[in-house]
Amino acid sequence: MANITGKKSIFFVTSPRSPLKMQDEIKLLVDKLTGRIWNTDSQTEFSKLLSSSDFFEGKILSNLDFAARDRVNRAPKALGLVDLQPVVKITDAGNLFVNGKRPKEILSRQLFKFQLPSPYHTDNENTFNIRPYLELLRLIYELDGLNKNEIAMFVMQLTNIDRYEDVRSQMLNFREKVSSIDRNFTNYRRTADEIFNNIVSKLYKEEIRQGNIETRESDENSLEHFISTKKSNFKDYADAAIRYLRATELVAIKKGTYKIFVPEEKMAEVKFILDNTERKALKFNSIVDFKAYLFEPTFPALITDNKQKLIVEILKVDRQSNRSQLERLSLEELKDAREALAAASLEKNISEQVTELKTYEKYDEILETYLDIEEDRTIEPSLIMEWNTWRAFVMLDDGDIKANLRFDDLGMPLDTAPGNRPDILCNYEDFGLTVEVTLSSGQRQYEMEGESVARHLGRQKSQAKKDTFCIFVAEFLNSATLAHFYALNRIPVSYYGGKAKIIPFSLSDFKLFLKQAYVSHTKPSSNTIKNFLTRISDSAESVEDENEWYANISSLVNSWV
Repeated sequence: MANITGKKSIFFVTSPRSPLKMQDEIKLLVDKLTGRIWNTDSQTEFSKLLSSSDFFEGKILSNLDFAARDRVNRAPKALGLVDLQPVVKITDAGNLFVNGKRPKEILSRQLFKFQLPSPYHTDNENTFNIRPYLELLRLIYELDGLNKNEIAMFVMQLTNIDRYEDVRSQMLNFREKVSSIDRNFTNYRRTADEIFNNIVSKLYKEEIRQGNIETRESDENSLEHFISTKKSNFKDYADAAIRYLRATELVAIKKGTYKIFVPEEKMAEVKFILDNTERKALKFNSIVDFKAYLFEPTFPALITDNKQKLIVEILKVDRQSNRSQLERLSLEELKDAREALAAASLEKNISEQVTELKTYEKYDEILETYLDIEEDRTIEPSLIMEWNTWRAFVMLDDGDIKANLRFDDLGMPLDTAPGNRPDILCNYEDFGLTVEVTLSSGQRQYEMEGESVARHLGRQKSQAKKDTFCIFVAEFLNSATLAHFYALNRIPVSYYGGKAKIIPFSLSDFKLFLKQAYVSHTKPSSNTIKNFLTRISDSAESVEDENEWYANISSLVNSWV
């Protein structure tokens, strides 16, 4: 149990990072540890199992029991997908989430049941009375979308539904203020930052007055550091809230503004949830009663539980459908039909995106998106980086370009697909190309990417049975990463299928690479790309060290087409 007494803000579950990848982790937990007491020994064992699994790409180097609690006690337990007391077991909701046909439905129900307080999160001062995901969805619906800053600044204050109108008004006032600023003297970012500082200072005024401004993250106890840490934590929670709510596909990212909004085709579904779900945190006589409520997978109600409403939603999308034929279908068959329509629409959407990208008409938009990433204006920047780089390679054309992504119904990236595959796979007639992208930097970049990039390349080379290269794109290249890839271009390693032809680009180099293709009168072919990559890889043999090799890469990018 966690005690939230005295807390000044709400929170959202943050781990695992990806709600849909949580399915594999829960399956591993219950397959290996069902019936076990959840203690230091079983937690350590789970971390070891997770580290050695095919689907997990992270690294757990120390504090194995803590790492397990971090991944299991947060979303899986808090959302009622697993029960950890008295022993580990999957719940009815968890079973349908992991093994059922419609995990999005289960995730939706469990998110909108999540409440503060609860027997899992106790509050002795009666400060909290809120369902965080439900009220976040309501604000998104009523205010035509929210951006990450607005969630971090305002939604995090919403500890009680009695404060809903106040928080809503604060948001509207904020929007009015930033829309009327004189941009000759200031800008959105500076204005928002000042307002955010004031919000945090007001929220924690007692702690500041008493000098209680140390944080767990650092020994530094300056006021500036305290406020900065709180803001960073709020933004992390906002990121997590967005990821989990997007996984329900009730909301989507608005391209360009990166607002989270309710698409037109989801309006009725969201309105049904908001109108029919209890807003208050429920009270329970015992932990047994709470678990019975939390683990039940059939409520709160969704529009898809109502056959007639589901038929109406299908007819909105497909006017050719015959109502009388739909009436004869079972509820589950209607859900299948609706999902088939969504899948067909998505396939058409992606195909249209690809056709448009190949014309180079989206070149400016692709560069603008990279700028948004660099200036931290996007939601889920790592995901947007991967998606945008996929678009860039589709634009270059002349191959079959596949992103290791899940897309939402609007064709925007929803999540990365299961691991142990390259971010992007380009299949050309006589060679292959893997593409890996990262926003990690420093030593962490080398630790996270160094081995996996080469492993993905080696595996693809073995499967394709043809010459295969890799382009690695990082916002900033770490010197250890560069040295590692330089060595792999020179030294045959059997595990990687010989020399690993990994070509590292900084994001600025990669943008120049795209520019040269865009301005060229003759657009590059796959043969042009292969010759360019071969020249770079071969040059590793003739230079003094990795720094000279990278200087050569930067030089060749200027004239590769």
